[in-house]
Amino acid sequence: MKDRLTLLLYGNASGDCRIKPLLMYHSENPRMFKKNNVMKSKLNVMWRANMNAWVTRQFFTEWIHEEFSIMNFNTQFITFTVILLSAQSFTLDAASTLIYKNLKLKVANAEMVHTSQVRSIINLRDLLLKKAKYSRDCNELLQRGFTDDGLYVIQPEPLDKTPPIVINCNMSYDCNGGWTVLHRNTRQSEMTWNETWTAYKYGFGNIQGDHYIGNQYMYYLTSQKWYKARVVIDEEKNGWTQQSYAEYDIFRLGDESTHYRMQLGAYRGGAGDALATFENMVDNLPFSSRDNDTDGDAANCASKYGGGWWFNTCSENSPFAMLTQKENIHWNPFCQNCRHVVLLVKPVSMYCRSEEMTQ
Repeated sequence: MKDRLTLLLYGNASGDCRIKPLLMYHSENPRMFKKNNVMKSKLNVMWRANMNAWVTRQFFTEWIHEEFSIMNFNTQFITFTVILLSAQSFTLDAASTLIYKNLKLKVANAEMVHTSQVRSIINLRDLLLKKAKYSRDCNELLQRGFTDDGLYVIQPEPLDKTPPIVINCNMSYDCNGGWTVLHRNTRQSEMTWNETWTAYKYGFGNIQGDHYIGNQYMYYLTSQKWYKARVVIDEEKNGWTQQSYAEYDIFRLGDESTHYRMQLGAYRGGAGDALATFENMVDNLPFSSRDNDTDGDAANCASKYGGGWWFNTCSENSPFAMLTQKENIHWNPFCQNCRHVVLLVKPVSMYCRSEEMTQ
């Protein structure tokens, strides 16, 4: 099985790039890539522009027609290393690899974990040494004695279809902890949310920072049991940071054949129900991206607003709660330019203590 395709991009000051593809194996030296070595498909590409910047893109809309291709890429004179990962299936063969002390663990979203963060994955060592079993979500990890906030590897059911993934767990947040983080966005984030269907399917960003875990993983996660969702919103007012939340007693996504149609339950909380306005009635709506327009509006709402979402209509009247916007994150009436939003989920069977039913 070909593990990965490494493309060396040679750039110059005029913005031209030449791509030199090399096929990488675990036990072999790099050798020239031939386009018939890999099945034609939409592919995710991850490139590293410097030591701290990882960005995912659906890089090619068509297959490479020549061994050497020319692309316009505005950049300084620099050599990039590009890793091309097949996104055809969720088998372990298609997963990428985390390496810890010469031990390797295949996870589906390794490109969302910076090399420097691998050692901070709390249960990685136990999994590699076969001292622990995979948990299905953060709440199950908490029940097994993991109490620290941070990165973990989980594997939702069914195990024969889902690979392990790296996830961010909030074990100390209220309602007894055990929350699985699906999405995080910060005002003036460096993230580019105007991504393709494939990017939103498999996720992008940095798992410890702003990121989107991926609709396919949300589908697998929320299909194994009933989950509730909580949107936690931070806002700065008069020099103070204020926090509130909106909780929904059901959160579930359909599979890709439904365009990841969302099922959203009843609201409670103090931030206001911003997902039940006419402009943003997300319940029972399909997901839409700039290259897969499934909304009911004549316009492409994802292109218009610069991010994928469950769009009802392209509102012209007022801002609405679209958590994947780069600028001006809104959650009326709590904030019109929110500082920070996080989407978390937890099994509905895990009730909060009465003193925590606040905000």
